[in-house]
Amino acid sequence: MSGWSLDAAITMERRHILEGEMRVSRQEALVQKLILKGHEELAIRATDLLGLLREFVAFAKERLRTLEQRPVGQPDRN
Repeated sequence: MSGWSLDAAITMERRHILEGEMRVSRQEALVQKLILKGHEELAIRATDLLGLLREFVAFAKERLRTLEQRPVGQPDRN
C-alpha cells in the first residue's frame, strides 16, 4: 500500500474486515454442518481454517486502529 492515501488505506482495511467477518460467519456455519453430519475429520480441518480466518480479522482490526491513529495527510508507507 506504499504511497496510498490514508483514507484509501482505511477504506481498504474496513473492506477487508467486513469480508473477513463474512468468511468467518460462513465458515462457522460450515463447521456446524460438518459436525451435524458426522464428518469429524473435515470439521477439524474446517475449524483450523476458521482459526486462521479469525486471526486475519483480528490482524486487520489492529491495522485499522493503527491507521486511524495516524495524523491526517500522512501517507501509508506499509
